Amino acid sequence: MKLLLYLQQKNNIIESFKITFLLVKNNYIKLITFVALVSILLLQGGWLYNTYKLMETEFKENISSLFIRSLEQEAILRIEDPTKKGMWKQKVVEGFRVGNDQYTNNRYLQDYLYIEDYPIFLEKADSIFNEDVKKNYESLDYSLLLIDSLGNQADSISHGQRHFNEYFSYKETVQLRNIAPEYMMLTVFSPHKIIFGKMLLLLIGSLVLAVIVLYGLLLQIRIIARQKRIAELRQDFTHAMVHDMKSPLTTILMGIRSLKSGKIDDKPQMKEQHYAIIIQEGERMLGLANKILEIAQFEGQQVILSKQPVNLPDLIGSLTEKYQLNVTKNVHFHIESGVEYIYADLHYIAEAFGNIIDNAIKYSKENEDAEIYITSSYENNTVRLAFKDNGTGISPKDQQKIFQKFERADSVTRSKKKISGFGLGLTFVSQVIKAHDGEIKINSRLGSFSEFIINLPYDENSKIIID
Repeated sequence: MKLLLYLQQKNNIIESFKITFLLVKNNYIKLITFVALVSILLLQGGWLYNTYKLMETEFKENISSLFIRSLEQEAILRIEDPTKKGMWKQKVVEGFRVGNDQYTNNRYLQDYLYIEDYPIFLEKADSIFNEDVKKNYESLDYSLLLIDSLGNQADSISHGQRHFNEYFSYKETVQLRNIAPEYMMLTVFSPHKIIFGKMLLLLIGSLVLAVIVLYGLLLQIRIIARQKRIAELRQDFTHAMVHDMKSPLTTILMGIRSLKSGKIDDKPQMKEQHYAIIIQEGERMLGLANKILEIAQFEGQQVILSKQPVNLPDLIGSLTEKYQLNVTKNVHFHIESGVEYIYADLHYIAEAFGNIIDNAIKYSKENEDAEIYITSSYENNTVRLAFKDNGTGISPKDQQKIFQKFERADSVTRSKKKISGFGLGLTFVSQVIKAHDGEIKINSRLGSFSEFIINLPYDENSKIIID
């Protein structure tokens, strides 16, 4: 007995250490993953921002070059105007040099034409600029504004939207000449549309990458949470199993010691009771081990059912008789049988029905007799069986997970009334019904009742009474 308690304490300490280590490890992994995700997103955001700025600079330089070129080309066309040939007062364009930049040469050309009294032709400059723009961009919304030397608007041309946000527009103003200066202002309404259009593939790729990384993080967090839950369930299961095994082991050891002592050799009836108790407790431990093994076999689809016609009233009768004899409280069964035979594996289906009845008694209210209603009927080409009790009931939240392995209702785990169990009974029931190509549903109200509804397929012959 002392050895058993020592082993239990040692196992609890080891399991607690494993849980603590796993929680610390999981939190550390979460932190590292979060930092990595933020770093990746920041790097990706920085890369996209720098790419945008580079493309914005490239766009502005290109537009500026096209703008100056259009003004220069317009000025050259005026100088080469055939109608003015031989009529120019000046023979050369003062200040115009091949080595000068476009801005400087353009002003000298404009000065020359101003002296010759041949003003800029805005429509022609716009036509040249628009043709160059179309070669580089599919579409561009912009306006040209001519401002005279007094600062007044002399002329304007607009392409595209009239209303725009000044903050998102790009503006460039060019001084047309040095003498009585005029200015030409170019306004591109939405340059970011052009830039984002060129970055479309990069943006889509970045978004896809971000979604993949985020999905991976969420998946990892779910896996970590599941590992944590499994570790907690394993610990709870270990504690419950050791607790439930300790009681029958203690009883068996006490019975063996009592028999070994010879004190009851002269009391045959008491001796037989000790043997019966030892056998009963041994079978209880064996049943627990078999249930765990059978659940594993069902999950691995390693169970072969031996289906046969089963007399349902006889089966229910034997089960109710068994539980009426072995419980410590009053149990009243109410049976309405509309089905005589079902087609099932007798061993597994009897154990599944027994688990439901056992739970109905185990989770009954303390100060009330257990009332269990069992009904059966044919419905929509299936056999419908219902097991209803007047017990503590199950909350809607717990109903969603009650058939999962090791899961027990929160109302049970928090209850002052300690009820032994491992959260395997309903898992076994669900696996058995599923193996019979049936389904099981639960209808329950917390504090009132629970009803388990089972639908099983049947052979046409199962309706026929078999002699």
